[in-house]
Amino acid sequence: MEKKKRQPLIAFLGGKTSYYIVGLVVLLALAILLLQKVSFIFHPIVVILQTILPPVVFALLLYYLLNPLVDFLNKHGVPRTLSITLTYLVIFGLLIFGGFQLVPVIEDQSRDLANNFPNLINDFQKAIENILANTPLKNWAEQAFESVDEWWKDIAGIVGDNWQQGAQSLGNIFSAVSSVAITLFTGPIIAFFLIKDPRKLYQAVIQITPPKFREDTKSLIKIANQQLGAFLKGQVIASLLLGLIYWGVFLLIGMEYSTVLALAAGILSIIPYVGAFLAFIPGLFIAFQISTFMVVKFVIAWFAVQLLHGDLVVPRVMGDRLKIHPVTILVVLLVMGDLLGVVGVIFGIPIYSMVKLVVVFVFRKFKQRYNRYFGDEGEYQETKFSEDDY
Repeated sequence: MEKKKRQPLIAFLGGKTSYYIVGLVVLLALAILLLQKVSFIFHPIVVILQTILPPVVFALLLYYLLNPLVDFLNKHGVPRTLSITLTYLVIFGLLIFGGFQLVPVIEDQSRDLANNFPNLINDFQKAIENILANTPLKNWAEQAFESVDEWWKDIAGIVGDNWQQGAQSLGNIFSAVSSVAITLFTGPIIAFFLIKDPRKLYQAVIQITPPKFREDTKSLIKIANQQLGAFLKGQVIASLLLGLIYWGVFLLIGMEYSTVLALAAGILSIIPYVGAFLAFIPGLFIAFQISTFMVVKFVIAWFAVQLLHGDLVVPRVMGDRLKIHPVTILVVLLVMGDLLGVVGVIFGIPIYSMVKLVVVFVFRKFKQRYNRYFGDEGEYQETKFSEDDY
């Protein structure tokens, strides 16, 4: 008697009869229902991830920045532990020296800017109204500014009527400051042990991985290491260079609060696209308070530096390792910001790149399995998981 041939879909899913597919559907439905009922169990996991993620990412950043220097010293006869210690001491010394030199200037300019910011907004509003006074857009501008004024009054009213929520917000600010302090303290400690024995964690992961999956795991770790290293190192160096360039340009054109603006531009540039816009708005307010000519100089200088940074600095410092479309970056920032808050906005891109890495790997495996069972109906191409693709 001729043996009945299994359907490709059933074989693809790993079963022998159609009852197998029915069972899979039922089990999937039960799993979804169960997860919905016990979703509260996963809340502590999210809290743990939000707590652990910043120190770990900061430690990885220090690892990728300092490990090449430690390797260089180690190759020239300096013990690895001593190399790390000397590197830390030099960095802390530079931070302390820079702090004594820059912190007073930044503190004075920040305090002055915070006190004058309401006046800057009013001057900006009056300047726009004067420019549009003899144009058809006059009525539209007046309505827009009235709406903004009402919006600010509503916010002030909400804050005044809900002082308890305001106190809660202060608690959230305190929590954020505490998280930053913990990150700055624990990150270097984690990085110390990572740099001291870089392969220890790698070997531990490989040892607990089943032998059948070790080659794939090694490929994933190697590519993830390349992408994280390229992104984190490149982002820090590019942000530092951007801040220094802006500082020199703002001093050259005679811009007030040049140190604070350059510092804000450098730090906020860690957030792609959105960060540059957030730093541009206060600078525009300040320029309007000085003169119209300063506005022209500021706008030209800002976009000239952005063009220089985007076309010359970023490609040479970071390259195109992540291969993420700008629209995708904006979507990732919105989603990760909603899920993880500030942590998601800052670390959303590297998190997305790691998720993308795993998804692409799984999809390549899916295509290989598809070719095995449906090859006679047309095969997927490019099913190999190569480092050259990433």
